[in-house]
Amino acid sequence: MSKTVLTIDDSRTMREMLNHALVQAGYTVIQAVDGVEGLEVLQAQGADVVITDINMPRLDGFGVIEGVRANPDHRATPILVL
Repeated sequence: MSKTVLTIDDSRTMREMLNHALVQAGYTVIQAVDGVEGLEVLQAQGADVVITDINMPRLDGFGVIEGVRANPDHRATPILVL
């Protein structure tokens, strides 16, 4: 079973590049276009790792980090910031 990576970025180009690289490396990728959607997707589907942008509409990367860490189910989920 492959690890699941949640990518959160408002740039379609960046999401596509991350998706391509991660899928080629054998990961399952789920995507979100901003922090609000990212937290919703994480809650609904879960992820082994989160990759997030900092500058995004509705909820920025700092808010994503706070939201992930506030949830006991995901408190230890690794987060990479672009």
